[in-house]
Parts: sequence; structure tokens; C-alpha cells
Amino acid sequence: MKKLLAILTFLLATSAFAQGQQGPKVNVELVSGTKQSAQFLGIQNDTVQLGGYIKNQFTVIRLHKDKFKSIVDEQGNDLLHPAPAAVPAQADTATVTAVADSAATDSTDLATAAAPATQTWSGNIFVSFEGTYADTLLSQQLTAIAATLLYEANEQVQIIRRSDIPECHDNICIQNTLLHGGAKNVYVGKMGAGSTPDSIGVELSKATLHDDLPEIYMSKINVAKNAALSSAIENNKMKVLLMQAKPEPEAIPAPKTSYISVETTPEGATVSRPDINAICRTPCTFPTRDTNKITLNAYWNVGEQLWGAQSVIRPIPGDTTKVNIKLKPISPEIHVISTPSDAEVFAGSAPITKHSETLIKTPGKFHLNDPGMANITLRRAGYRDTVVSFYVAPVAETRLNIEMERITNVDDIAKQKEWEHDRTMLRVGHILMGTSIAPLIMGAIFAYLGSQDYDDADEIKSQLQMPGSSYGENFQNKVKKNHDLVDSGDKKMIIGASLAGASVILFGVGFFLAF
Repeated sequence: MKKLLAILTFLLATSAFAQGQQGPKVNVELVSGTKQSAQFLGIQNDTVQLGGYIKNQFTVIRLHKDKFKSIVDEQGNDLLHPAPAAVPAQADTATVTAVADSAATDSTDLATAAAPATQTWSGNIFVSFEGTYADTLLSQQLTAIAATLLYEANEQVQIIRRSDIPECHDNICIQNTLLHGGAKNVYVGKMGAGSTPDSIGVELSKATLHDDLPEIYMSKINVAKNAALSSAIENNKMKVLLMQAKPEPEAIPAPKTSYISVETTPEGATVSRPDINAICRTPCTFPTRDTNKITLNAYWNVGEQLWGAQSVIRPIPGDTTKVNIKLKPISPEIHVISTPSDAEVFAGSAPITKHSETLIKTPGKFHLNDPGMANITLRRAGYRDTVVSFYVAPVAETRLNIEMERITNVDDIAKQKEWEHDRTMLRVGHILMGTSIAPLIMGAIFAYLGSQDYDDADEIKSQLQMPGSSYGENFQNKVKKNHDLVDSGDKKMIIGASLAGASVILFGVGFFLAF
């Protein structure tokens, strides 16, 4: 609410300096007590539209009329509750960027709309953006922007969260539950790893029933991790995201819908395509308008064992193509080849630290038993870190050919050298801590042997102190042996203590270098 008031105050204050009026000047008072001047653009569907200039661009803010205490023009007319003829004509709509700005300011109200209490759904449902990088505020803001853009495209949506459907743990279940529960269209938002370490991937899928079967559209954009909101609304990125997930059927004549019926042995396998992570679980049928060959993947996890297979089919326009895929145990390998070679491969797309573990060096192979989208990061001295997103198919080998870009920035080169130095120190530290065990064990052995010499010397000493012991040659030999044992014990104890001290020093130095 504080952010809303701050942006509203700035917007309304700048309206006083606008060159040319877009609407009559009014005095606005919010329920919270905030008072400002603005340009009144009209009321439509209980939504008040106010205008002003931000960075020399006329910007529209839309707020529900319940947030206002009063709106009075310069003649003293009450515009919040006007007579039918007293309402000024509706002004032109602002640019998508301005709408996105206004939607972001009121994200809290939109994103927290209550979900239905029952399992009966209707209309258009929007499942809010959630995922790896979905903090609450950013999720609300992006969801609010998307909902506002859909509203202005005459598509009102009801916003819910994944937690509102507790029986579902994946997108397939959510889409099917909502569509078969009565929803017309289902939008599902997701945030995850982007194409680079400093970006976030914003994904949107739209599912709609076509002949009682779900038809799915997918779209994705990348936004900057450190300025996600501003990056999402610049250059109409959010509008592009929605348009890609909401294609206009009039734009391109759609071919006849085909159907693919998939069965697997055993049943219950997940069916996917390289461009769609998961479509359905067998036995199932799904529609498609593709006329070219389609690669279908089917996989089934049994504990740590993966069963899978791949099949290539060509749909029959307007007809149903049946396919039966027999699964077999597999262990997918990812074969990574880079130019130049000898690059280190790390799992995921997170920034690389000195503690990051190297999977392989290129060219090389590693195993992944989880089909679907995955990410790896390549690093080589003198070259820019390369994040690769790829589809792990349930086949024996997936080959990746990657070309790396040389670094020319001096600061980036210095950072790489610093990372290599830190990692070298970490390795040296681990080696020292590991080798500190050997002198500790040897020191303990010497200490034990020394104590044995002391015990033998004490036994001889007790024999020498017995009554009746003579001072002959045998007596002198025992005295000499006693002294020799004591000297030997002293030497072994000194060696043992030295080794133990060296072990402590090695461990301390190694710990310091590693941490």
C-alpha cells in the first residue's frame, strides 16, 4: 500500500507540469487521507482512471473506486458519484508500458484475490507466477501486470495460487483439474532459471479444452535478476509473453486438429516432447496441429531406476494416430563438447563459487536420470561463462555442442583469476587437512611405543630394587638396559609429540586456506 501511495503521489504531482491536458483537473482524496491533484479520465466498470506525466510520458493509473474518498473538479462537482450526464468522456487508453506500471503499483490487491472455496471453476483462471525465484512481491507484481493486460484484452481472469489446489503437485494435474472443473482457459505462471546466471526465466502456459482434450500453448521471456520488474515491463515483454501463450487463430489459418493416442508398457509413464516438458500420463490422448514428424518421449521412474523410450510419428490431419511405446531400463548420458575444449562443466545455472563441484571437463559425459529441462554452466579461463538449457530425453545419449565466447573485459578476466586462486587455495587446504591425519597417526604410534619402553624400564627397576639383588655383572647389565629403555622412550615420546604438533599445524593451515 505504501508503494501504491508513493507512485500515485509522484504521478499526480507531475500532472501539474504536463504540456496539454488529457482530462479535467480534479482534487483527489484517498480513503487513507492522501490528497493530490490529477487529471480525471473517467470511471468505467467501477474503476477510476487518473492521468499524469512520468518522465515526460503520459501515464494512466487505474484504481477501484472504493479506494477514493472524493474526486472533485474545479467547479466543485462530485465526480466520484456523478449524475449520468456529468461524467467526462473516457480518454484514450495509455501505452502498454504505462498500464504495466499502473498494474505493478496495485499488485497486492490483484494477486491476493480469493480463490473459490469449492472445486467448481468457471471463466478464465490465472495460477500466479511461482517457482525457484518467485519471491512473494515479484510474484504478485508480475501476476498483476499479466492480469491487467488480459483485462484490457477483454479477458477477465480469476487469480489463484497452486496451494489452492492442494491435491495437485504438477502443471498437468492443475490444468486438468481446472479445465474439467469448468474453467474456460487456464494460465499457469512459473519463474525459474534464465538463459544466463544473472537472469530469471518467466514462463507462461495456457491450456484450453478442444473437443474435451487440453490444448497447451507455451511462452517464455528472460528478465534481469537484479531488476526483474523493470526488465519485465520494458519493450512490452509481458505483452509479448501473453501474445505467445495466447495466439490469435485468425492470424494464421489453423490446420486440421489431429489426435495422438499414446499407450506404454508399463502404463503410467509421462509423455513429453522436447518443446513441452510434460503433456499427459499414459494411457492418454492429446490434440496437435503439427503436420510434420513429432518426437514423443515416454519415461517412468521406479525408485532410482529410469525406464524410457522415444518414438517418432507423423500425425494424420483430422484423424487419430495411435502409438504404443515399450519402455526399457535406460541411463541417459549427456555428452558435452565445447569449443574450445577443456572447459569445466557445473550443474545448474547458479553463479559458480570456489565450492562448486566440477561434473566433467569437455569433451566428456555425465549421467542424468531425470528427463525434462535441465541446465549446466561451462567455465574456461579466458572465456565467458556459458549457461546451457537443454532437454534430457529418455535415450542413451544426448549430445551438446557448445561454442564459448572469449572475454575481452579486463575486470571479468581479473574475477576469473581471483576465482581460480581461491579455488586453488581451497584445494590446497583440503589436501593439508587430509594429510594431517598421517602424522597424527604416526605420532600416536610413537607415543605408544615410548610408553611400552617406559613400562619395560619400570619392570627392570622393580627387579633391581628387590632384596638380595647383587651388584654383579648381571645387575649392571640390567641397570644399563633400564637406562637404554628410558632413553628410547624419551626419544619416541618426543617424536610422537612432534608428529602430533605437525598434524595440528597442517590441519590449522589447511582449515585457514579452505575457509
